[in-house]
This record gives sequence, C-alpha cells and structure tokens, in this order.
Amino acid sequence: MKDPKHYDNSKGSLYKFAVDHNLNAYEFDIIKRVVRSRKKGNFIEDLEKTKHVIDLYINETNEHETKKRVSP
Repeated sequence: MKDPKHYDNSKGSLYKFAVDHNLNAYEFDIIKRVVRSRKKGNFIEDLEKTKHVIDLYINETNEHETKKRVSP
C-alpha cells in the first residue's frame, strides 16, 4: 500500500523531528497538522482543527499552572 501524499518522509520523518526537538504530544500534533495541511486538500479545515488543538493545549497548560500555584 502506498502512503498518502501528506505522509512524504523524503526529507526525514516528522516523528524524528519531534524526538530531535523534544516535542510533547500537543506540540508534535500542531506541527504535524500545519506541515500536512497544504498537502491534504482541506487547508482551511485543517487549520481550524489546528486552532482547536492549540486552544486545548493552552487550556490544559493554564490548568496545570494554576494547580501548581495552589498546591502546597
């Protein structure tokens, strides 16, 4: 089975990039979505989904930081 166009790893995989740059799951997902968005044919829809993931990341980061400040 041939990989879809948006999975082109000819310049190195996004997974290797993520490991090399010590990205967490949110950061990797955001970068992956942006890199692949132009290749999949649903550019605006993919960017909207990426905005949603960014908002989740911000909200969870804020919740975590709030809990750290409140905890003894």
